Amino acid sequence: MNDFKKTQWHPPFCAAVKLELRANKKDLSFESEYTLNTKPIQIDLLVIKKLQNVIIENEIGKIFRGHNIFEYKSPEDALGIDEYFKTLSYACLYKANSASEDGIPSSDVTVSLVREGMPRTLYRWFQSEGCSITEKYPGIYYISGEKTLFPTQLIVSSMLNVDEHHWLKALTSHMNETTGEKLVLSASKLTEKDDKLNAESVLHLARAENEPLFNRLKEEKNMYPTLMDLMKPEFDAALDKAVNEAVDKAVNEAVDKSVEELSSAMKRLKAGETTQDLLDANFNPKIIKSAADLLNEISK
Repeated sequence: MNDFKKTQWHPPFCAAVKLELRANKKDLSFESEYTLNTKPIQIDLLVIKKLQNVIIENEIGKIFRGHNIFEYKSPEDALGIDEYFKTLSYACLYKANSASEDGIPSSDVTVSLVREGMPRTLYRWFQSEGCSITEKYPGIYYISGEKTLFPTQLIVSSMLNVDEHHWLKALTSHMNETTGEKLVLSASKLTEKDDKLNAESVLHLARAENEPLFNRLKEEKNMYPTLMDLMKPEFDAALDKAVNEAVDKAVNEAVDKSVEELSSAMKRLKAGETTQDLLDANFNPKIIKSAADLLNEISK
């Protein structure tokens, strides 16, 4: 399990949600890190604020009110009963943090729980507590009852419709070829800078977690040019990094060699050899002059 998988699932998730909702991006504001009370709580929490009277086109946004709390769990992390209550506590703190008394009505807050696989323990707990669970859309479950303080949806990304939600479905280590192709083709059609940056974040994770699949896609004639074009910024960045590292290494080696030659020249001049002796020994004339000047300064 690599470090990228351990530490970098949340930024691509935020990018994927923005791409899912890009048809309404002018109506929404996104906060991927939110300060609760006086200290920022380091959690995979995304807050999306929606303008009033705006209809969200994407299925994951149909439930939206004014303030929408997303809790995302990466594929290897559990989404259990306690994680649900923790998310509820964040939503309650968010509501209570408004500038005025009841400035954010509870009816204006929603909670979205997102995970690749079905959280079966939590699902069964909702059932045992008498909650109503309705699959509103494929992979999107609306949950209501006494245990849900706010309108709540459970999004199981592996069960989402690939035509509608390939951005969220890309957050996986088990991507199939259909999702991969739709992801690449959709990314290639993006024209706005922020959309392209978000797609780059999602694609970076998708390629890192599904390398064999993307190697196969590169072999397909209809996919290769598109995939290479999308990967060009990453290749350019890697090339620049490699060039800079090579230059730094060469400079450091040159400096080390010059210092060593200067030290040797000073020692030989101090021992009584002449500058001509050093020239005959193939010392650099500039090094010889610097060594002589330094010895003169020291002897003053």
